[in-house]
Amino acid sequence: MRLEPFLKPNHALIITDCGDLRSLMTQLAAAAQPQLPDSSQEELVESLLERERRHPTSTPEGVAFPHAMLPTISETLIIPALLAPAVDFGVRGHPPADLIFCMFGDANEPFSHVRLLARLARIAHSPGALDRIRAAGSPEEFLAILVTEDRAHG
Repeated sequence: MRLEPFLKPNHALIITDCGDLRSLMTQLAAAAQPQLPDSSQEELVESLLERERRHPTSTPEGVAFPHAMLPTISETLIIPALLAPAVDFGVRGHPPADLIFCMFGDANEPFSHVRLLARLARIAHSPGALDRIRAAGSPEEFLAILVTEDRAHG
């Protein structure tokens, strides 16, 4: 399953003003909420935070995959974000995350959600991909790099 159909120009973010996990989740939910009219911003934030409490989504590479699935969501959204400074997800042995792939999906379509998460993970583990993605200087460049990385994976 390709990412490109789920990557929207106004959803690629470069965030320079969040200091903690709640602030990050609030900004991600605020970016997504206009596309998810049946879900409140607070519901989206709490769903992301609850998922992190159960099982944090950060990786040893400084990437995190926060995600939430709700029955009120009918359209899957991916909100990629570059952070400066990075945000601590509270996992011992993991550095703070500076690259975020946030996803909101339909609770009734868990397999699609898992397939997209797997695709994101494969892209993140491709040689040199994280360096190329982190080098983006604008949201437009960030999105273009993600699309290029997605297309390189067939």
